Amino acid sequence: MKMMLYNSIKKKYRKLRVFLEPHPFFSSMDRMKLSKIIRGYSEKGFLMLRPKGFKHRIKIRKNYTDREVVEYVLQDKYHLPPSEVTLSESPIILDLGTNIGLTIAHFKELYPNASVYGFEMNPENYKLALYNTRVYKNVSIANKAVWIDNAGITYASDASYDSFAIDRSTKQVESNVTKVPSITISEIIKAHGLKKIDYIKMDIEGAEEDILDQEDVSWLDIVEVLNIEMHFEQGDDRIKEYMSILEQQGFDVRESDAHWSSIFAVRKTS
Repeated sequence: MKMMLYNSIKKKYRKLRVFLEPHPFFSSMDRMKLSKIIRGYSEKGFLMLRPKGFKHRIKIRKNYTDREVVEYVLQDKYHLPPSEVTLSESPIILDLGTNIGLTIAHFKELYPNASVYGFEMNPENYKLALYNTRVYKNVSIANKAVWIDNAGITYASDASYDSFAIDRSTKQVESNVTKVPSITISEIIKAHGLKKIDYIKMDIEGAEEDILDQEDVSWLDIVEVLNIEMHFEQGDDRIKEYMSILEQQGFDVRESDAHWSSIFAVRKTS
């Protein structure tokens, strides 16, 4: 009987300890809020969180996708440059696939003098991104898809919030579609008068292949560092094709050690 009681108390203590021990990103209250959002959970409304070190609160939806975004950004940090790279004091950063804006917020916390240009095709994500970056200067976010032309793009509006579900043969989806404006990277460069881009984070849900497959990738000439998530399954050898494209454009290229389908590319020094 005593042993059963002891084990019961021990089990409850282990659960409680999760919230009592210091956490590198969140207070105990915020951790408790996040713990309620489990896989398959979805509820109307928003959660307000205050990551440690941030100067303001962030807003996420009450769904597991947004909880995962929080973890990818603040815990896994997939969006950051490779560890061997030091960006300049006032870098120009392109965040292609901004989602709900947490990557831009984190960039601005790490590089306060950075100028960041974000692009997010999902209208609801875009609204949250504006909110989550509201306190930062030199941030521009557009509700556009980064694509191979400016004719617009359609995606499955009933898919998960961060998905880019297009038919690769027709560039269309069959039903429940949302159409948004699109823009090319060359047009981004021209619109903002960019002469140099210190860092590009590209996570645009599969469109990376089409963009890198284009005959004209001259926009790469002014880029110093890239982090591109290719959205291949783990072990897919096609990633090497795109590493080769970047190598031919003058980059030292390697697979990310943090994400199975991401490429790091750093401009070779002469």
